Amino acid sequence: MDDLRAQLVATRETADASAASAQSAQLQCSELLKELDNKNGSIREHEARVLRLGEQLDNLQKDLQARESSQKQLKDEVLRIEHDIMEALAKAGENKNCELRKILEEVSPKNFEKMNKLLGVKDEEIAKLKDEIKIMSAHWKLKTKELESQVNYLVYQCDTLLINLFSVFLLLEHVL
Repeated sequence: MDDLRAQLVATRETADASAASAQSAQLQCSELLKELDNKNGSIREHEARVLRLGEQLDNLQKDLQARESSQKQLKDEVLRIEHDIMEALAKAGENKNCELRKILEEVSPKNFEKMNKLLGVKDEEIAKLKDEIKIMSAHWKLKTKELESQVNYLVYQCDTLLINLFSVFLLLEHVL
């Protein structure tokens, strides 16, 4: 009879320890689930930011393309107008020493140089914006991968705890 009581006490102690272990595992699992929910929320916020940044990048690229096109049109238009003026002067005063033609011949190269400088500056701005777009894109891709890695680790921890919890319950079932 004493042996049976000793076995019963040992079984109760094992059951109590297993129950405490199961409760601890359940608390850990709950904490990990909360952390997982927080990380999922962070990922959703991050994805929303990435989408907004993607839209901003698209708008910047469209703006850059519009600027490049506008610069080309401006340059072509200035060259066309200068050509038209020179033709008109040539027709109006063939073989005459025209003061207006001299002025235009002096001013036209200067204007062309200024326009080239301005276009060069704008081209540099466009190149900088393109570089910034590439950097921002790479940065957000890296952040997304980091968050995904953290979520995968949390899922792994939850799975491990669930397996341990299941093992404890099986042990309890066997003991009882």
